[in-house]
Amino acid sequence: MMRKPFLTALVFAAASLLATTSCSSEAAQSAPEVHPTAAITLYLDWHPCAQFAGFLTAFQNGYYRAEGLDITITPADEAMDPFALIAHTTNTIGISEADSLLSERAKGVDIRAFATMMQTTPFSLFTLKESGLTTFKSLKGKRIGLYGDGRRAIDELINFNHMANNDVTLADIPFSLDPLITGQVDAMQGYTIDEGVRLKMQHHPVNTISMADNGYVSYAEVLFASSALVHQHPETLVRFLRATRKGWEYAAAHQAETATMIVAKYLPTSSFEEQSQSLALTIPLLNAETHDHRFGQMQPATWQKSFAMFQKYQAKDAKIAPADLVDYSILEKIDGKKP
Repeated sequence: MMRKPFLTALVFAAASLLATTSCSSEAAQSAPEVHPTAAITLYLDWHPCAQFAGFLTAFQNGYYRAEGLDITITPADEAMDPFALIAHTTNTIGISEADSLLSERAKGVDIRAFATMMQTTPFSLFTLKESGLTTFKSLKGKRIGLYGDGRRAIDELINFNHMANNDVTLADIPFSLDPLITGQVDAMQGYTIDEGVRLKMQHHPVNTISMADNGYVSYAEVLFASSALVHQHPETLVRFLRATRKGWEYAAAHQAETATMIVAKYLPTSSFEEQSQSLALTIPLLNAETHDHRFGQMQPATWQKSFAMFQKYQAKDAKIAPADLVDYSILEKIDGKKP
């Protein structure tokens, strides 16, 4: 699912902070400095937060610069089409959900997924604890609030639970917790590491209905670039991924420090409590499938399941195969073996 900012002001504030975080401040960190040889813009699909802690830490600690990369981190902008931009450049990297990448590739957009951030999705449905609605089947006859593209996953959940499309009512909702809190919907979509954290912090205990536990097979926050960048400049992506891994390793080992840094430098409208909780929930998702330290790993079997799900429910006539989107060559170069 492509995630877009729910507060324009928040994005502008984050962008302003990013603009003031210059390469000179990055170079002042303890990592060894080298002259940048490649300028890369990383486009997030959300605002800078604990969800992207590894990238933000790699920037702040100078890991990208140590790899010869001059990195600019750009928050999501709902007025921009990142897929079209990235497909036609060799100096940009994007982050998006697997199903969004599949949809764009089916349209002919020339992009390649070269690593994933999360090996399982935090995408879930939330209900208020007091409702007693704890399973997808319990939502029969209920109203589910979804963001603009949230409907993509519901068909799979309906099929997995042997239900019919008219068993639930789907409603578009804004990027807000209010529709659930005020009873406009009985369940709402969100991320366990985002909406789930904020609901609990606002003293609204919830039941979490995991999409992954209900047949929705998908990597989350997948790293992608143009085919040209992957094939013509693979070493740039190897260096990027290597530095990002160091960033995540540091963030995982120094969670309180990382949460403090994110609030101070990127998200002053948030709090240490929110970012530290989000980070603690994010870290286990990074290696939920391989259970090792190698950030970014993807498995062909998982992509095959995602493709089958995508073609069954979203693009029955799309003539694409995993090899048309997924490229394992960067991971093979950095790890010295195939997934």
